[in-house]
Amino acid sequence: MRALILIFIASLALAGCKSMPSFSMPSLTPYKIDIQQGNYVDSTNVAKLRIGMTRAQISFIMGTPLVKDMFHTSRWDYVYIDKKAGKLITKRRVAVYFDGDLAKRIVEVKNDGKEVDINTALTTDETAPADANTPAVAAPVPDAVTTPAEPVAGGK
Repeated sequence: MRALILIFIASLALAGCKSMPSFSMPSLTPYKIDIQQGNYVDSTNVAKLRIGMTRAQISFIMGTPLVKDMFHTSRWDYVYIDKKAGKLITKRRVAVYFDGDLAKRIVEVKNDGKEVDINTALTTDETAPADANTPAVAAPVPDAVTTPAEPVAGGK
């Protein structure tokens, strides 16, 4: 009977410990490793891609594509995922569409599934052609009062 009472008291004491603050070590969590998956897709490699490149040229720049779908042979997908301690740090996806052996479209696939053409964004940002509506920027005119005149050769 005495053993039964001690077991009952011990079980009540242990049941009450759940609501008490913990004075022991902080709770242990499992270690989560850093994971990098797929092809490393960075801006410098993507900037080298151009429409009209062959499959071999694109494979040389970006590496072997992560996804070569046998049902969509005209599309290569390059995917890069970087997780640190179980948290997503970087996710980047680039798709290259081919017409035969030549690239006809290069897009970055956003997280919501929308595709943004990379080459059109690069060409409009880097080299925007001047049209008739764009005002021409003239070189600054030097002030005539403060600029010294050059001497004439052979003159006095």
